[in-house]
Amino acid sequence: MLFFGNTYRALRFFPWVVGLVTAVAYVAAMPGIDISELAWVWMLPMALWSLTRPGWKQWLLVSFVCMWAAKISVLIWLRHISPPLGWVGLIFATGYFALYPTLWLAWLRWLFPKTLRAPLGTRLVIQLGLAGFWVLLEWVQGWLFTGCPWLLLADTQWLRPAVLSLCTFGGPWGLSFAIVLFNIGLARYAARLLFERDRLLDAAPGPMSVLRQVCPEFYLGVAPIFLGMFFFYQNLLQLRETSVPLFTAAAVQTDFDPNAKWDAQRLQENTAVVRDLTLAAGKLTKEKPLFLAGQSRPEPAKGNSSPDLILWPEAALPYDVFDPDFQGFVTRLAKETGSTLLFGGISYRDLPDGKRGYDNGIYVATETGVAEEFYSKRHLVPFGEYIPFPFNKLPLRTIVPVSDANLVGERDDPLPVPVNGGTLLAGTLVCYEDIFPAMGRDLALRGADFIAVVTNDAWYGREAGAYQHAAHCAVLAASLQLPVIRCGNNGWSGVFNPLGRGEAVTDENGSVYFRGAGRFEVIGVPAPLRKPTFYLRHGDWVVTFSALLTLWTFLRNRRWRRTRDEE
Repeated sequence: MLFFGNTYRALRFFPWVVGLVTAVAYVAAMPGIDISELAWVWMLPMALWSLTRPGWKQWLLVSFVCMWAAKISVLIWLRHISPPLGWVGLIFATGYFALYPTLWLAWLRWLFPKTLRAPLGTRLVIQLGLAGFWVLLEWVQGWLFTGCPWLLLADTQWLRPAVLSLCTFGGPWGLSFAIVLFNIGLARYAARLLFERDRLLDAAPGPMSVLRQVCPEFYLGVAPIFLGMFFFYQNLLQLRETSVPLFTAAAVQTDFDPNAKWDAQRLQENTAVVRDLTLAAGKLTKEKPLFLAGQSRPEPAKGNSSPDLILWPEAALPYDVFDPDFQGFVTRLAKETGSTLLFGGISYRDLPDGKRGYDNGIYVATETGVAEEFYSKRHLVPFGEYIPFPFNKLPLRTIVPVSDANLVGERDDPLPVPVNGGTLLAGTLVCYEDIFPAMGRDLALRGADFIAVVTNDAWYGREAGAYQHAAHCAVLAASLQLPVIRCGNNGWSGVFNPLGRGEAVTDENGSVYFRGAGRFEVIGVPAPLRKPTFYLRHGDWVVTFSALLTLWTFLRNRRWRRTRDEE
């Protein structure tokens, strides 16, 4: 009796062990820990448990609790944003984000057990439908309530350029689809070994016996990986033949406290920091590409070796960009450095109702002045930069401590940027706009030669948040085959080449968290030689395909009541 009692107690905790293993693998695969291989197997424990047909209440409880815990672990850096409100946001935001994988796991529980006795055609439809439903949920998360597609499953592969090559075909959605497809194919192969082994061994010898032991679902899951290797080889050869150095750039990391930056008492001090770092950035060379605050300023660059472009982070200084004094300040910096400045800033304008608003934008300055054309952020952060309806009726304030209204930008054309003796078109994105694949694609369609992202990752503390944010740029670069440069107040600054391979600016200890400036080279394909990727031409076709697969799968398996075979 003691044996059976211990066995019962062990089995009672088995579902939570399965959920815990799933959650840990999910967290470890995400940027920050970066064991990206786990993304290809993290669904396996839940898939195998579903074959035992656990009760729905237990399944949903374990799924939601474990995925909520996983989301909290991944987004724990949210607590740094305007504490203690950050803790409240962490709990509610992660609870909301956990609903999406929970819905998918419910879909898994309903469909995957059917594959034990279903014919091949039904099994393949279920596998495709599971992958399609995951992508559909990711897309809904990026659209519903203004959307926040933070950390798609594809982003786990941001350090794997060979795997990112799948994005040239289907964008981030295509890579997420491939990862789920492999997970389910592997689960089907494991299920055959665990649940169908006796039947396979008892089969009469002969050609049909060999065929019965083949697992088509596993080969279907592996197929996109081989397709990705083919794309990577083709892209690599093409880029070797057509890519050239476009320009050199330097990123200025101010490392300001994101709240104190708006403090008028610190304005002169912060202005001096920006000035000193910018002048140092203008003197960085290929041989000395890094400057850290506190060091003596580098020797002046000889000849034409200074950076062509100097980047400032989002809203680097809280001056009105079109104030004459500030324009004189940035114009003098551009002249002294001999570089074009592409900087994050704010500009104010009066509204028809008599109120005042400001644009959080990206501006271009040369030795002749600040260009009139600028980009204003189009996708504002709910509760961060504006209070969405109906919450605007409550006594709430935005996280950004500015009383004026943050205006929504309207310009969606790339900015002309003088660099390297010519002019290139910069597709500009502010802050978390780079996590929306359609925004980057829209800029590429409008002729952007490269994508420039300015952000303020200092909100995230010094944890995984900056790496998670940067991961989206790697996927974006691979999807469009355009270089992506980025500059943060603190965090990941640097460049991603058209294959998605990143080069971060780091201090002598290899950390992305520092105050200073770093130089890097930007490689790309000139416009006349550039070939648009399949994703650039056809957009989110994988999402449409996934929606059709989801509908097809539902119609083929629409009987919810268990059959005798499922009892």
